[in-house]
Amino acid sequence: MVSVTCADTSVTTSGRPSVGACSRVVGGRVLVDRRPQHGDESGFTLMELLVAMMIIGGVLLGLAAVQTSALVTTAQTRQRTLGTAVSNQVMEQLRALPWNTLNKGQRIGFAAAAGGDANVAGARLRPVVGAAHIDEALVQSSDQSTTMAPLSGAGGTNLTRTVNPEAPGIVFTSRAYVSRDAAASAALNLTVITTWRANQKAKQQFVLLRSAAYAPQGGCGDPNNQPYLGACQALLSASAGGTGPEITVTAAFGGMVGDPAVDGTTPILPGSTATVASLRVGNTGVGIASQQSTTVEASALHAVGTLTTASDAAATSSTGGSTSSLEASNDIGSVGAAPPNPTPVSSNGLASTLALGQGDLTMALEPGNADLSTVRASTVASCATGIAAGEPCASTDAKSNAPTRVSFGVKSATFQVASVAASSTTSTFGGRFTTTPGATAIGCTSLTGAGCVAAGVSRALGNVAVGGGTWSGGAASSGLITVTGYADGTRVERGAAQTASAPVTTRSGTLKYWNGSSYTTIALGTTTSKSVSTGSVTWSGGGYTVTAAGSVLVTPSASSVTSAATGCTGEGCSLSSETGLVTVSVQYRVEGHGGVQSFVVATTLGGARASAAYKAAPSA
Repeated sequence: MVSVTCADTSVTTSGRPSVGACSRVVGGRVLVDRRPQHGDESGFTLMELLVAMMIIGGVLLGLAAVQTSALVTTAQTRQRTLGTAVSNQVMEQLRALPWNTLNKGQRIGFAAAAGGDANVAGARLRPVVGAAHIDEALVQSSDQSTTMAPLSGAGGTNLTRTVNPEAPGIVFTSRAYVSRDAAASAALNLTVITTWRANQKAKQQFVLLRSAAYAPQGGCGDPNNQPYLGACQALLSASAGGTGPEITVTAAFGGMVGDPAVDGTTPILPGSTATVASLRVGNTGVGIASQQSTTVEASALHAVGTLTTASDAAATSSTGGSTSSLEASNDIGSVGAAPPNPTPVSSNGLASTLALGQGDLTMALEPGNADLSTVRASTVASCATGIAAGEPCASTDAKSNAPTRVSFGVKSATFQVASVAASSTTSTFGGRFTTTPGATAIGCTSLTGAGCVAAGVSRALGNVAVGGGTWSGGAASSGLITVTGYADGTRVERGAAQTASAPVTTRSGTLKYWNGSSYTTIALGTTTSKSVSTGSVTWSGGGYTVTAAGSVLVTPSASSVTSAATGCTGEGCSLSSETGLVTVSVQYRVEGHGGVQSFVVATTLGGARASAAYKAAPSA
C-alpha cells in the first residue's frame, strides 16, 4: 500500500524548516521528495546582493561628502571670524594712537621694512584684495617714530603677525595704513588689511577694514598723547596748594680769613655726618579735572624732619611726613573710577625730635608733632562753605598743634636758632560749578555754558623768630628777625563767563629785623619787595664765641595769564597765581675749642598758589 503526504512546512533533523516537502510510504519505508516545489522563494540571488551593497555604499559616500563639506565650511567660517577679530584689534590699536602720530602716517620706507607690500603702488594705497577700488595718497613722514605699532613698529614696518591657538598652523598678517582722499583733506582714512592661508596651497583669504580719524580745529586734549577721533567737550582744570614754612640748616664758610673751607659734603657740626637738616610744616593741596566727567582730589602732608648725608644716602634719617588723600569722581562708566562721595579722612601727624652734634656743640630739630588735617572730596556733598551740594569739590584743612623749631646748644647755653609757633592753619578748596554758583569768597558767581572752575588757598602762621639768644648788651632780645600776624591767600577762576577774571591775592603781616641798634619794621603786602641785612650780635661763654647775622628777602605776589582766541578756543585760557616768598636767614659762626664751625639757618615762610584753566569745545 502506498500513501502520500504533502505538507507546506516540515522540520528537518537540524531544526530548520523545509518548505514544500512531500513523503510516501512504500513497503513500510518513508520516502521524502525534496525537489523544489512550485513557488519556492528560499533566498536572494548574488546579483541582488551586489546591487544592494552598491546602493548602500553610494549613500554612505554621499553622507561622507556632505560631512566633509560641512567641516570645511565650519573651519573657513572660524578662520574668517578670527581674521575679523584680529583686524578689529589692529584697528582699535591704530585708532588709539595719539593724533600727532596718526597725522604723520607711515614712516618713509615702511614697505621695504615689511619685506615688500603688494597693496602699495608708489606713494598710493591700492589694495590688491577686496572690491573697494581704493586709490588714495598715503600719508608718510621721515620723522615718524618706530615705536608706534601697529602703524610704525620696528624699522618703521606697518606689518603685524598674529597666531591663535584656535587656528593652529595659521598666521594672520595685518597691515595698517593711513591715507587721505585729497592732499588738503583734514580727515585721515585708516585701513587695516588682514590676510591668511589655511595651507600652502589654499587660496589667500582676507579681511579689509576702514575707518576715519578727524581732529577738530582747536579740539580739547593733548594731541601728543591723545587720539582725536571726534569733537570733545569743554576742558576745565584747577589746582591749589598751601606750602608750610620750612627751616633748612647747612654748613657755611665762616667769613673770616683762616676759617675752614666748606662744600656740599661738610657736616653741619662735628660728630655728625648730616650735611643738611630740615624741618617742614605740613602742606595741603587740591586738584580738579573736568571734561565729560569730573574728578576731584585732596591731599595733606604732615610735618616732617630730615637729616641728609650727602656722601651716604643710606645714612639719611627722617621723622613724620605721613600723608592722607582722597579722590572722588562722577565717572560711572569707567572701571576703577573713584567713588562719587567718599567719607572725609582726618589724621594726625606724628614726628619726633632729631639730634646732631656731640660734646659742647649740639643741635635739636623739633617738627611740629601732632598736627591735624582733614581731606574731603565729593561730587555729591559740599566740601566747603560757599560750595553747594552736587557741585564736585575738594578741600583740605590743616592745623599745627606744636611749634616747629631748631635749637643750638653751646655748652650750657641754648640758642633758639629758628621757630614757628603752633596754631598755623591752612585751608585749600576747589570746585567745579555747572548748576549752582559759588559764593563770593569762592568764585564762579556767574554760570553760563560749560560752567566754571575755581580753586584757592588761605594760610595763617604762628609767630616766627630766628636768631634768638642771650646776646651781649641785650641786643636783639626778640631775635634777629621776627614775623608776626602773617597771613596770605590766593584764589583763581576760569569758565565760560570767567575768561579774563583776575586772581584775588592777599598777604599781610609785620616783619621786624635788628638793624644793629633797634628793630626796623616792614609791613608785608602783596607788592612788598625787600632785601636787607641785619646787624650782627655776639655771645661769649665757656671758652666759645658765637657771632650771628641775618638777612631778609621778600618777593611780591605774582600771576601768569594765558589768553587765547576769543571764547578760549584753541589753546584755551589759563591763570596761575602765587603769594610771593618771605625768606629769613641767619648765619652762626662758633669759635672755640676745636676751631671754627659755621652754619646757616634759612627759614622760608612757604606760600599759597592756585591755577585754573578753561578750554572751550571746538563748536563753542
